Amino acid sequence: MDATAPKVLRFSTDDFPPEKRLAAYREIYGSTIIRHDVTPIGVQPFRFEATFCNLPRLGLMSSLISACRRWHGPQHLTSDDFVLGVGLGGARCIVEQCGRDAMLGEGRAVLTNCAEPALVVLPDAARPLSIRIPRAVLAARIPGLDDRTSQTIPASAALKLLTSYVATIWDAGSMEPRLRDLVIAHVHDLVALVLGAEGDARELAEQHGPRAARLSAILQAIKTNSADPRLSVGAVAAALAVSPRYVHLLLEETGKSFTHHVLTRRLDNAAALLRDPNWRDRRITDIATTVGFSDLSYFNRAFRRHFGATPSDIRNGGAPARRPS
Repeated sequence: MDATAPKVLRFSTDDFPPEKRLAAYREIYGSTIIRHDVTPIGVQPFRFEATFCNLPRLGLMSSLISACRRWHGPQHLTSDDFVLGVGLGGARCIVEQCGRDAMLGEGRAVLTNCAEPALVVLPDAARPLSIRIPRAVLAARIPGLDDRTSQTIPASAALKLLTSYVATIWDAGSMEPRLRDLVIAHVHDLVALVLGAEGDARELAEQHGPRAARLSAILQAIKTNSADPRLSVGAVAAALAVSPRYVHLLLEETGKSFTHHVLTRRLDNAAALLRDPNWRDRRITDIATTVGFSDLSYFNRAFRRHFGATPSDIRNGGAPARRPS
């Protein structure tokens, strides 16, 4: 993994023979988040799937892991980084470190210190998000950092923003250096807010991380719901617990309005279906309706203006679809 040209990668123990799965898991998890050992619980074969990215000063991994017991012992103490574990779903797990116990469950988080031994017990399959950040980054923002390890961090708006922002990173694929540095800074800001940064540190973090996370959430909401003809600024704002004006203000940073983003997404989806052999026998009217248009005449005008070709041209391969302007 080259941290200077990072890519979002996928891993599954299903790709390995049973006798090599634990070793493969240890290698990929240890090189991205933290080195440790693992023992499966129960009679079912150990299984682990992950989407991950190894960045400078940041490791990210969203995974599905079967029941197991994981421990980070003296032989694994090669770093003083911190790991924030967030429960995305599945069973709760117990985290023990520095004489304290914490319960990691859905919507909650736990901070652990890579420089101290720790034990994590997952009694059943779970879906955690793991975020590794250097001590120096957090210590500069969070007083008494070591005292916050192995304590349950309750659900909060900051934690929800953090998880939604990381989810958008998985769609990015490879990242250019400028985008990479922005992503790292935004995650650092959001983690600082989750951990309770105060004073100047909190003010600085709030200027960047939450704003970027909310913009990503708005764009994701448009992507997910563009086929709904009732999609509106008000609906997106209500879902994200912000005002419609705030949605407009954030989208100004992209140089495109809410309407433009929705229209572009619908047209791109229509073009994809027109080129899809499985949709070859479907009427263009049906495709327009499927992607969110209720007016066929408007769809045809917008499509031609956007791509410089008619829907029939795209379907017949007579003209390539242009990239969105």
